[in-house]
Amino acid sequence: MEQLIARILADAPLRTHRFHGRPHWDRVAEFGRRIAAAEDLESRLITLFAYFHDSKRENEGIDPDHGPRAADYVLTFAASELRISPGDRERLAFACRYHTHEEPTDDWTILACWDADRLDLGRVGITPDPDRLHTATAKMIACRDLRPESR
Repeated sequence: MEQLIARILADAPLRTHRFHGRPHWDRVAEFGRRIAAAEDLESRLITLFAYFHDSKRENEGIDPDHGPRAADYVLTFAASELRISPGDRERLAFACRYHTHEEPTDDWTILACWDADRLDLGRVGITPDPDRLHTATAKMIACRDLRPESR
């Protein structure tokens, strides 16, 4: 995975930026691991999402096309390079494409990807809203973080 992450970083315009670069990706990956373990979901797909989803962002402000660019970037990799099936590569591209403007899905792994990203909104001063999260684990994490003793 580290070689793949290094390749993504090398191609990412904002790789070192605080809000949408590697520090954010690492936190999304950690939230994703926690959700995947608790919900029995596909952790590799969620981890890949963490490192791809903002990799083609061009600025730290408004960049509505960064999700579609990330999805297109995912599709430049063979499924075997990502160590996932071709179908999972399509799911990963879908998760990246729609992570800011969610498209309806009943795929819990994709929903967990979006939850993992949303749980890191605190980095930009936004408290994650449990009502906008999908998985029970993400809702629990968000509610725990809202308690006064966690601040």
